[in-house]
Amino acid sequence: MQLPPLRMTSGVRWVLGVVGALLLLLAVGVAVGGFSTDAEPAAIPVGGESTSTPTPTATSSDPLPTALDPAVSAIRQGDVRATSFEAGPDLPNTPSVATGYRVTPGRITPEQFARAVAQQFGVLGAPVEADDGAFTVGGTRGSDPQVTVFDDPLVRWQYTDPTLAPGKPVDADQARRIATTLLSPLGVPVDELEWQVGADQNRVVVQGWLVLKGLRTELGWTVVVDPEGEVVWADGFAGSLAPVPGYPLMGAADALARALRPGWEFAGPTAWTGSGSAPELAVPGPVPTVKGRPVLVAGVGVLTVTKAEVGLAQFWQPDGSLLILPSYIVTTDDDRSWTLLGVGNAYVTVRPLVPAGEQPNPAAAGR
Repeated sequence: MQLPPLRMTSGVRWVLGVVGALLLLLAVGVAVGGFSTDAEPAAIPVGGESTSTPTPTATSSDPLPTALDPAVSAIRQGDVRATSFEAGPDLPNTPSVATGYRVTPGRITPEQFARAVAQQFGVLGAPVEADDGAFTVGGTRGSDPQVTVFDDPLVRWQYTDPTLAPGKPVDADQARRIATTLLSPLGVPVDELEWQVGADQNRVVVQGWLVLKGLRTELGWTVVVDPEGEVVWADGFAGSLAPVPGYPLMGAADALARALRPGWEFAGPTAWTGSGSAPELAVPGPVPTVKGRPVLVAGVGVLTVTKAEVGLAQFWQPDGSLLILPSYIVTTDDDRSWTLLGVGNAYVTVRPLVPAGEQPNPAAAGR
């Protein structure tokens, strides 16, 4: 038996029409909301999405985290600025040839020099070789003085005495006289060093830095004197500076242009020690917006290199040695001085960095 055909009354048709219109509006709204790029996202709690973990009660030693706390956010507070350099119109660009230096042990061996240092500091015993090639004298007990000479390109050495004497520090001039008296017999050019005297609790720290062409190098000697006038620490190196003539030197403008290329940041400009402090600069405001969104405001300072003179710059090498290469000491329009590598490209090799553990023979620390 067939069922009779379904017939809609006018009331039923009206109800279904309203429901259909509502469903259509809902579908259009979902589609528009899903593809809108200006929809306002819902605000999230500071530091990320909230969790069910209750917030611990703050104490005097446990302050509440803030939006810039590294524990709750990757955002780090800092001044957003960068510094760039440009060549002035009168910056010279004449290539030349200049002399560099390298540190060489010469005929000195770690064992021989360990004997000499031990004799100078009154440490008894014969040099003992370690697995890394270094030689030590003394120090058989923890309270004994010890001399160590390292097997590296600088032939670095150190003397330690763990004795701690009470009392007031000695006079700075007296400490310097003690230092020069001890270092001079070891071949240190004490009359040609730049001396620096400081304090470490009740001990006086005397440092003498090697100076080349008015530039203080990172090569030097240290002597620490206790209140009784005894030396409790000393260190230095025994290598010699060998001149290396004939380095081709780029023009100053070309050297600056090379240093500003990506991947050449190591070539400078590097602030020269003793060149003065940077002037106080601020990033100007206000902070603008675009279409209601805050805009990042970054400060960029451009320093103009106005003059250059031939100088030296020092670079530690993978084997722990130190190269002192012909460079420029340049001056910017804020009266600061910078060092800028000047040797030609043929004397620079750039290698990608690798994890230290993959190096078959890690370099000895030269500093």
